[in-house]
Amino acid sequence: MPVTTSIANAFKNFRDKFSASPVAESARPVFANLNIDAELTLALFEVLTAEEIKLRWHDNYLALEDGLLLAVERVETVTLAEDKFRTCTRIYACHAGYFPQGLSEYQHAMGATESEAILEGLRTWAKMDLLVLLDATREQPLNCTVIEMNTSAETEEGKSFRQVILGPVAHLASLPAPKKKEEHPFCPCCLFTESMPAFHDLLQTSDFIGIRLFASRDNEGKLAADCRVNGEDFLPAVEHLKQYAEKWPQRGLEFRKQYVVIRTGKHSVNQAQP
Repeated sequence: MPVTTSIANAFKNFRDKFSASPVAESARPVFANLNIDAELTLALFEVLTAEEIKLRWHDNYLALEDGLLLAVERVETVTLAEDKFRTCTRIYACHAGYFPQGLSEYQHAMGATESEAILEGLRTWAKMDLLVLLDATREQPLNCTVIEMNTSAETEEGKSFRQVILGPVAHLASLPAPKKKEEHPFCPCCLFTESMPAFHDLLQTSDFIGIRLFASRDNEGKLAADCRVNGEDFLPAVEHLKQYAEKWPQRGLEFRKQYVVIRTGKHSVNQAQP
């Protein structure tokens, strides 16, 4: 289906095909009171199907094979010009075994049409955030780097491990990298470790937490940063991220963006499980 195809028309074409799917009871408490957009959720269905991810369509949400449940909310569309649109959507996710309470994150994108912009935001989410959520709902993550901390002494229930699942980093710079390498070359750990003091209290809990990290520096050295925890602004990390961006080698306009998940596991990801 071309990206310029109306999402509304796509929904009408596919609605009858998928509307007979049974409803998963575990999704009712999380999605019941949300303003879910069935058309956009179907657009996410198409995006994930193109990525060869196995899933089923329900009344207004998606169920992936591993138990992850997803739904999409329409937030806003801004017309910037005749052929330039900026859109914002919000994807909600939950998993009965790992985070039944659910969490959410926003997707911002631009395109020549509203549909193109929305689909671009959903595709970017699928290639970045979804990879983290999938690994965070596996006992042994497959694709993401993990920072692990032993957070408790031996008890009758055994040890627990606080684990930070680090997703891929979106990185853009307008100038090539300097020949002289950074003292600590940029890696998937950097955005989180440079701002980790801000997350001290969250690391002490056992909560399942999704974190968006963003830092940038423009051509004139102006710094900007943003952090969200489960979709909500988290100001304590902003100054840490700005201080990190200030240390980058000069590469003109540059930004680094990442999604990470903090979870508690009963098994260490650094040890082979029997």
